[in-house]
Amino acid sequence: MMVLQEQSETIVMLCNCIETGKYKCAEYWPNQVGMKKTFAGIEITNVQIRPMSPEEQSVVVSVLFVKFTKPNGTVEQREVRHYQWQDWPDRGVPPCRLTSMELLSRIRGTTKPIIVHCSAGIGRTGTIVAIEYILERMQAGKECAAMNDLLRELRDQRAYTIQNDLQYLFIHRIMLCYFLEKHRRRYESILTEENQAKYRKFVQEYNMATGTS
Repeated sequence: MMVLQEQSETIVMLCNCIETGKYKCAEYWPNQVGMKKTFAGIEITNVQIRPMSPEEQSVVVSVLFVKFTKPNGTVEQREVRHYQWQDWPDRGVPPCRLTSMELLSRIRGTTKPIIVHCSAGIGRTGTIVAIEYILERMQAGKECAAMNDLLRELRDQRAYTIQNDLQYLFIHRIMLCYFLEKHRRRYESILTEENQAKYRKFVQEYNMATGTS
């Protein structure tokens, strides 16, 4: 109902339905091509499933057709894209790739509200929202150095956003990876030997703390 009410075209799901043997989320969409599900007279059909890109197999994109009857009796059908990130553990962090940047770039074009959720709606959801918030601020030329203040702003909107220190570190890791690795040439002027050494040390400590690479 929320998808129809807000006319959303995009859903981002940052969890699996079952995690560590526990049910974390209802399977609210048909997860096989050709499969249909009906809720309160709203029919949802899965017409395509594919990875987000050849390089980003951990995010599965489902193209859904949502058919419903309007109050005046006319039948309407809308297309909704469902992105499921499958290798981001609850209360943890995913492998350090630029998956989040790729995902955000793909959904940013819509002018309709984007639905983002995980299991509790604060850890993984808060982390991906924080990354987008920082990117938007940077593109607008706004200050982003005081990350604790940005976190406080987000928590004013959603209590307990970003659950733990690993997710907080993940935001820093992804932003640094994006600017200092993907766009290395653009930022070579700040990559002095001292700064490179600091960055390598941070990456090493991050990998040890999170068990990722």
